[in-house]
Amino acid sequence: MTLHTQWLTLGLMLGSGWLMGFMLDLYRVLSRRFRLGGWAVSLVDLLYWGVSAGLVFSLLMWSNWGELRFYIFAAILTGWLTYHTWFESWVRRGIEWSVHAVEQILRFFLWLFLVVVWRPGVAVWGLLKKLLVLGFRLLLWILRIPLWILSPLGRWLQPVGAPLVRRLEPIVRPVVQFSRTIRRWFSGKGKDDEV
Repeated sequence: MTLHTQWLTLGLMLGSGWLMGFMLDLYRVLSRRFRLGGWAVSLVDLLYWGVSAGLVFSLLMWSNWGELRFYIFAAILTGWLTYHTWFESWVRRGIEWSVHAVEQILRFFLWLFLVVVWRPGVAVWGLLKKLLVLGFRLLLWILRIPLWILSPLGRWLQPVGAPLVRRLEPIVRPVVQFSRTIRRWFSGKGKDDEV
């Protein structure tokens, strides 16, 4: 292994130790903020160590084809201690500030969605529903006149049509129930209002 490769490996391992400390602080701040507990902590711990090991292994393979020497472990530990000695408090405050800023941005976009999309959509849906109910009632009112005129004819044809009605009843019953459900829906009555 050349001297250039050794210095490159040493620098990368110092950086990976520093990055492991940063990821650990990020994990601590986020777990406190989101109140992780139970199996979630174990899962994130496993994820942290998996990502850390993958980072170190991939950098080691890239820099010196995976040769392990004592100075590699010393460099990782030195990078981690450097982070915790000089950078931990600043970085932790920065992470906390960033998390707070992201939360505020998400709250703003949620408020914007509610004001621009959700509330107008609900208002338009309520107006459309009222218009449909009004149209349905108007249609029923218009159809009452021809049905009133044809009602004597219906009484006269009732003895003839009774067997036909009995045969069509299993087919017509679901349609009638569906129309009643739609009528209850448009009138604002739920299933609890049924008698």
